[in-house]
Amino acid sequence: METLTVNIDGNLKKEVGRIIEEIGLDFTSAINIYFRRIEKSQRIPFELPTAVQYFTAEEVMGENWRDGLDEIEDEWE
Repeated sequence: METLTVNIDGNLKKEVGRIIEEIGLDFTSAINIYFRRIEKSQRIPFELPTAVQYFTAEEVMGENWRDGLDEIEDEWE
């Protein structure tokens, strides 16, 4: 066996500790169950939200992207 040290929010630890105690587990058992599930499925055993990044026109094209737009000829007019 090896030791794993993690930092966790105190309130989260307290609440999760209460829950796992109610179902008859301790932290070591709960973490081992979680890690075994990851090992077996080769993924995190629940869906993780994806971070969709939206960029502004300024972030993509620069602050002065509007400069000269009036001079562009197009066939829309």
